[in-house]
Amino acid sequence: MDKREAKMLVERCLPRFAAAGLAPLEPGAIVDVQSKSIASLWAGMGNVYNLTVTNSSGPPLSIVAKRVQLPSRCDSIGDQRKKDSYDVEACFYQKGHAERLIAAGCAVPFPLHVEASRGEGVTICMTKLEGKSSHRGENEAFVAW
Repeated sequence: MDKREAKMLVERCLPRFAAAGLAPLEPGAIVDVQSKSIASLWAGMGNVYNLTVTNSSGPPLSIVAKRVQLPSRCDSIGDQRKKDSYDVEACFYQKGHAERLIAAGCAVPFPLHVEASRGEGVTICMTKLEGKSSHRGENEAFVAW
């Protein structure tokens, strides 16, 4: 993901920062956005990125962006199943299910921005889950699994 795209995604997330418990941030305060791929998705259909935002109004912060690029045609049952799974995940975040689970006390990322373009791809931006991994390889090992 290039810098321009990463910054654009962060800017689309800004209206939901307060609801997610993140410090409010104005677009003009963004100094830089660094993206780092932390996992690839099934069948190479995309990546999960850590987006680190440097800003002029406080300490750096990080969010997660899952970018799914679907094939133009799902020729196999497996590809169709993967596409359907990503569509369901986007709906989970878009329709408020994650927020209801958070309100019930579950540890679920808070959705900041969801883009679902029919048949082309899905982008889900969310907060990072806080806590410490019990695995020696830390979070990347769980995400890569």
